[in-house]
Amino acid sequence: MKNTLTTILVFTLFMPLWAEIKYNAGVKIPAQKNTIYAKDFEKGRTHSEAIEKAMQVAKEDGQFTTVILDSHDWNIDRSVLIHSDLELVIDGCKIKMKDQTHDTLIRCENLIVDKNNPFGACKSAGYTKNFRIIGKNGGALEGCDKPYKNLNHKGKLVPFYGDFFGWRGITILITEGENYEIANLKISKTKNWGISQEWCTRAYIHDLTYDVDVKNGDGINFRNGCSNSVVENIFGKTGDDTVACTALGNPNTKKKKNPKYMYPNQALGRGFEREFRGIKNILIRNIFTVGKHHAVICLATTPVVENIEIENVCEPIPSQRASLVKIYTGYGDGYQAGNLRNIKVKNIVSQGAKIAFELKADVKNVEVEGVRQLNAKGKLTNFDNIPEGLSFKEKF
Repeated sequence: MKNTLTTILVFTLFMPLWAEIKYNAGVKIPAQKNTIYAKDFEKGRTHSEAIEKAMQVAKEDGQFTTVILDSHDWNIDRSVLIHSDLELVIDGCKIKMKDQTHDTLIRCENLIVDKNNPFGACKSAGYTKNFRIIGKNGGALEGCDKPYKNLNHKGKLVPFYGDFFGWRGITILITEGENYEIANLKISKTKNWGISQEWCTRAYIHDLTYDVDVKNGDGINFRNGCSNSVVENIFGKTGDDTVACTALGNPNTKKKKNPKYMYPNQALGRGFEREFRGIKNILIRNIFTVGKHHAVICLATTPVVENIEIENVCEPIPSQRASLVKIYTGYGDGYQAGNLRNIKVKNIVSQGAKIAFELKADVKNVEVEGVRQLNAKGKLTNFDNIPEGLSFKEKF
C-alpha cells in the first residue's frame, strides 16, 4: 500500500501532461489500402505458416496493407518477418515464441542470415520502409517459457538466456528501418533486449509496457547509425537500461575478448559501414520504469552520440537502479572529448537509485536541469570531475 501511494504521489507531482511530439521524428505511414486476417490462412498450416502466408499475400498486393493477428494467441517457431508498406496489428492476443526456440519474435526481412553461421553477423538487402507494429486491446509479445539450449565455449550445455547469445534473442530487431512506428504493446519474457535498432531513421516508439527480468535485458536500444527518432511513454520493469543510445566502435584493445559472448548482439556487426556511424537527433521522454542498472543511458566510443533530449524520467517506486540517467564511455577504445555532445536532460526523479544522474566522460554542451533524489541513502549526482562541457542545475 505504501508503494502504491508513493507511486501516485510521484506521478501527481512530477509527471506532466502528455504533449505533442516536441521533436518531429517525421514518421508518416501511408494510408491503409487493404486488410488481411492471418486466421483466414490457418487451415492446414501451423501458426508460423499462416502468418507467413498472410505476409506473402500482403507483399504481393503491392499496396500498403494491414495484417491482423486476432482470435487467439499465436505460437510461433520462427521469427515474423516485416516488409515495407505493412502494418502488423496484434489485436487482443499475443505472439508467443515456442519453447526451445532461439530466434527474434519480429524482425525486418532485409536481414540476410548466413546459413553457415545462423547466429552470427548478417548482411542487409537494403532498407525496410513505411511499417507499423501495433498492439490493440492488450496486444502482447512474449518469449518462450523454456529457452533454447546448446553448448557454450566450454562445451557445457546452457540455456541461451541473456545477451551472451546474440541478436537472435532480441524480441523486435529492426535493421536498416526507415519511417516506422512500434506502439501499444506489452513485452515480457524477453531472452535478450526488447527492441534493438541498427542503422535506422525516423522511428516513433511509444506506449509500451515491459515486464523483463533477463540479464542485461534492455528495453529499447538505438545502436550505430540511428537518427531522427522519438521514444515516449514507456512503463514497467526492465532487466537493464530501459532506453539506451549505444554507439560502439573499436573493441577495447586493453582487455581480452569476453569468451562468454558467443554471438554478436548487433546483427550487422560492428564492421558494418555507412557514412554516419553514431547516433543523433533522438528525443526520449516520459520513462516511468523500475529495474536494474539505468533508466536511460547515452554511451559512446569512437562514434559520436549527439543531439539527444531526455525528459521526464521517473523511478515510480524504489528499485535496483545504479543510476537513473547515465552518460559515459566504455566497451571500446577511441573516445575523444566531445564525442558525447549536445545532450539535454530535464526532470529526473529517483526513488531508490544509488545515483540520480551520473556522468563519466568528457562531454560538450550537456545541460542538466531538475534532478530529484528521494532515496535518503542515495546520491544526487556522480561526476569524476565537473567538465567544462556540463551545465548543471540541481533542483526543480
